[in-house]
Amino acid sequence: LAGGFDDNSPLSSVERFDPRRNRWEAVAELTTPRGGVGIATLMGKIFAVGGHNGNAYLNTVEAFDPLLNRWELVGSVSHCRAGAGVAVCSCLSSQIRDMGQGSSNVVDCM
Repeated sequence: LAGGFDDNSPLSSVERFDPRRNRWEAVAELTTPRGGVGIATLMGKIFAVGGHNGNAYLNTVEAFDPLLNRWELVGSVSHCRAGAGVAVCSCLSSQIRDMGQGSSNVVDCM
């Protein structure tokens, strides 16, 4: 679980589930509180993309390193958004962009 909203206030809290202990535990907080954040994993890290900070939509991307228990800002996507689906795929970015042509969907590659 990463971010979200408590009433109208965005959260920076993050929890992970430990299946061996059958419980949730807190880990390092996001650098920016954000609700509606998109989450994906790649190469052992968790990426938080976009979201809303309570005042504005975000385009920033941060990555969590579970070995260091630390989040850091690593980049941005071209459009601010919240509630977006985020995925990792092994194809050329031009192939992904072609899928978004002719529709209202926006595709960002990082």
